[in-house]
Amino acid sequence: MSVRSLTLAAASLCSGGLAALVYFHDSDLVLLKEHLNHPFALGALACLLIAWAAAGLRRRWLRVLIGVLAGLGAIGALFAGLVALSFTSIKEAGFVDGPDPYRIRLQQSLAGLGPDTVMWLSVRRDGGLLSREWDLGCFNDDVPDDTFDSVKWTGPSSVEIRVADGRTFPVALDPASGRPETTAALNC
Repeated sequence: MSVRSLTLAAASLCSGGLAALVYFHDSDLVLLKEHLNHPFALGALACLLIAWAAAGLRRRWLRVLIGVLAGLGAIGALFAGLVALSFTSIKEAGFVDGPDPYRIRLQQSLAGLGPDTVMWLSVRRDGGLLSREWDLGCFNDDVPDDTFDSVKWTGPSSVEIRVADGRTFPVALDPASGRPETTAALNC
């Protein structure tokens, strides 16, 4: 094999490893969650890189076999990614600023195929490339009383989440890291 083929094979292995890592391991680093959390695209890239690396092989039957398998793998990864994307689309609903460097992120998504929506809350500790984000709560509006209403900071390391019927869910944050000690969820 040529140096180019070996380099492409190594790049394919790295891309496939990164795809597996972000698919199976949920990181709290914002950089990984928002910018590298594309396992199906990374898997398709790994397939295309290995097909390109196989183009440098001497045996034609092996080139064709690897090319066909890699093409099928890339198509399968892209199709699975499109299906996953259609069922997991999330839109930003805003931020609630807290004591520096914390803020609460609000996101909204559809609950399956129905008309229900789910409100996702997370707490973010800003720190440049090392910013972290943790789940805070999840509220599905299929029961009208369980619909998310508001969230407010009640102290430097405590948050109160309110639902439509007036119930509140106090959540304490670890003062050192900012990670929530508990989470709140209704119908999620």
